[in-house]
Parts: sequence; C-alpha cells; structure tokens
Amino acid sequence: MNPMLTMLAVDLGASSGRVIHGTYDGHSLKTEEVHRFANTPLLVGRELVWNVLGLFAEIKQGIRLACRKHGTPDSLSIDTWGVDYGYLDEGGRLLYAARHYRDARMERHRAEVEQRVSPAEQFRLTGNQSDLINTVYQLFADAVENPKLFSTADKLLLMPDLLLYLLSGRAVAERTILSTTGLIDPVTGEPCTPLWKQLGLNPELLPERVEAGTVIGTLLPELQEELGCGPIRLIAGASHDTASAVAAIPYREREGAAFLSSGTWSLVGVETSEAIRTEACDRLGFTNEACYGGGHRLLKNTTGLWLLQEVQREWAEAGEEYAFAELVSLAAEAPAAGTVFDPDAPIFRAPGRMSARIADYCRGQGLAVPDGKGELVRLIFDSLAASYGRTVGQLEAVTGKPLHTIHLVGGGARNRLLCQLTADATGKAVIAGPVEASALGNLLVQLQTLGVLTREQAAEVVARSEPLAIYRPGEPFPEQKEATHSISSIAE
Repeated sequence: MNPMLTMLAVDLGASSGRVIHGTYDGHSLKTEEVHRFANTPLLVGRELVWNVLGLFAEIKQGIRLACRKHGTPDSLSIDTWGVDYGYLDEGGRLLYAARHYRDARMERHRAEVEQRVSPAEQFRLTGNQSDLINTVYQLFADAVENPKLFSTADKLLLMPDLLLYLLSGRAVAERTILSTTGLIDPVTGEPCTPLWKQLGLNPELLPERVEAGTVIGTLLPELQEELGCGPIRLIAGASHDTASAVAAIPYREREGAAFLSSGTWSLVGVETSEAIRTEACDRLGFTNEACYGGGHRLLKNTTGLWLLQEVQREWAEAGEEYAFAELVSLAAEAPAAGTVFDPDAPIFRAPGRMSARIADYCRGQGLAVPDGKGELVRLIFDSLAASYGRTVGQLEAVTGKPLHTIHLVGGGARNRLLCQLTADATGKAVIAGPVEASALGNLLVQLQTLGVLTREQAAEVVARSEPLAIYRPGEPFPEQKEATHSISSIAE
C-alpha cells in the first residue's frame, strides 16, 4: 500500500498567490487552498517593483496555517511568473527592490541592446523571442543605470529561486525559470557566453544550475522554530508557472496536442524535443522554454485575461464590483462582436483605463465600439479566441505537424464561453482543465522528485483527481459540458 504523502505548492501569479496543500493517497491527489493573498506591485518613485519581503511573509503564513491544520508536510516547492529577479550580496543579503517586468526602464535602453545584439541574433543564440520584459533587457538596464550595484551584487536569483533561497539558504538557478531570461544557450542550459560578452554582463552572477525536480535542502532551522513545524524538504521543481502548468496536462498522447495556459497571460504552444530556432519561428513571435523532464516548449506568449482583470479592477474602483463568473454571464448574454481587436497591441500593455483604451483602439481601427459591459467583455473573449486561432495555425505551419487537440489549463478553463469560442476559432477539440494547473503541476513534480510517480502515472493521477470538460468546434453553447475522469475517454 502506498504511503500517504503531503506537500505544499506555493503558486505565485502576477496578481495573486496561493499556498496549496496536497495529499496523495496512492490513487488521486487532493488539494486544498490554505492561504491566498494579493500580489500587488508597488510604485516607488518612477520604479515599479515587487514586494518580495511581503510575498515571503505571506508564504510563511501559508506554511504556518498548513502545518497548524495538517502537520509538517513532506516537501514544498515554489513556482512563479518568469523573467523577474533579485540580487544577493556576498553575505547572502537581498539587495535592491526587485523590479516588475512592466517597469519602464527597459525602453530607455532597447536601442543599445538591439544595436549590440539584434532581436534576430538574440533568437538565434537563445531560442527566446526578444521582448522588453526579458531578463536580458532588464539586466542591461540595471548595468547602465545603476553600475555601482554590480560592485556589491554577488548573485542574481530569479523569483522562485529567490524565494526558495529565503526558505533554505541555498542559491540555485533552476532550468525552466532560467529558460525565460533570454540569457541561456538552449542546448547546454548554460549562460550564452557570446550574448553576455556583447552586452558587457557577467555570467558569474548566475548561481549553480539545477534541473527541475532537485531537492535543494530543508527549511532553515530558524524558520522551523518560527513557524512551528519540522524540517520540510525544499524542491526546485518546474519553477516557471507555465512549466508547472504543462506538467499537469493529462495528455492522452503528446503528438498532435497543443497547450493553452490561460491566465493573466495566454501561452499557446507545443512540446518539442529540441529548441526550434528557424527564421519563421522568430518572425511569427515564438519562443523556446524548457520543460520539466527535458525538452522544450515552443510557444507564443500573448495577452490573456489581463485585459479582463484590468476592466474588472477599473469597475471595482468605480464602485461596481463584478465576480469573474458574473462577467462571463454578461458576455454570454451579449451578441458576438463580429469584429475583433489585437489583444497584443502595445496600447494594452500598461495598467489603467483599459475599457477606454479598448474603445479608443476600436475607433482608431475603424471597428465597432462595444456598447455596455457585456459587449465589452464579449469583445475581449472573441478577440482572445481569434488570437488563439491564429497562433495554433502558425504552430502547425512552423512545426509542419497537424494539431487535433488543445489542452486549455489555468483560470480560463473555468470560463465555458471562452473555451467554446476557442474550439470554434481553432477548429480543434478543447479539453479544459485542470484549472489550478500550475499548483497541481507543482505538486506532481514534487511526487515525481520523491520517486512516487512516473510522468505517465502523473497524467493518470490528474485525470482521476480533476474533472476535464470537452468542447468541440461548432457546438452550441450549452449550460453544462461533459466531464471525464479518465484519459482513455478523452475524445480525439
């Protein structure tokens, strides 16, 4: 009989964080959210930063609450968004407020970065699509604007590695999160020396590299005493939240299947054995990131539910609060937009005034301006689905392989309207779920690291633990969709 194992998944998104308790009984995985908290960036002068120590305090509170209720877990792992980081000095102390990927400083240095290493050369060297949010642009901006920082900075830690360091005292660079930086050779997984050299950066800033699924130590004794728990094994898992989400996909078979991780961002892609660095991939905006267990994710990072989140926040600030489900209902009652806008237009990147900016963009493009809240939300969903349809078609073109199924995971999987619109726009079957894919993948990687599951068994555990809804192209939008708890029953 399999022993009962308990784990904690710290799952940090760009707008909120969760500490999830997982229990594996040898058959299925039961999850419970023990702590949820906001992840709100701070504007300090002109700098947009993350409240890293506030996040650390919330993580500690989640551990405390979980241990109080369930006892000391067997292990813990952290996944977060990509690209952002903090610095440690030689004594291991945190330096400098960790900047947000929407901070404005990178734009001031774009021209010089791209004069030294063109976007096409960045893609050829690293497999990463050049983007101002990438660590490479951020690091160069730091070097120009704050050169004295590098006389004291000893290590650069990406966000999940930084938070694990605060828990363990050990500094590492895990492969999946490192692959988001635009700084790494995709074949070796090591710093891309020509790029670092051309930008005048020091690759020794990166700590010891480790593979996803590495036990890096245990919770510091001081924290054990503070939190009232015993030693917890700390695992550098699939630390990039998208890598964790993909690790939770219950593939019947990977060939012919795409994934769509739907959250603040939408990430649409396929798993590949090698990084694909063709001119067509570069021109179409695809990037390569590392998978748990080896291989790569060829994907496009596009705007997602950020648009809806900003509209929702805007209305709440005006005294009109709507739950996510209420907004979906409003959109379902509204007519189809007929026309769509480009969710990735630069005008939509910054926070604030999103409904007005969507209206302004539509006017400027000669599109119908949505009339009322329901029509605005429906236009957002129609536009996202159309974007997914374009991206899936491009994936088929650049890989030369047809796709028949899309696994839609993350918060968008509970949005039945968006799931059906996605099936219609792509012409593919959409298998929706799991919703909390990043947290679930985080837990599954821990179980595999502890030697309890294989990757194939992990997919079966997902199907036994989470309902999976199936949406087919051209179907009317019903009140309920069918669900399955078996991989073998998922339709092609």
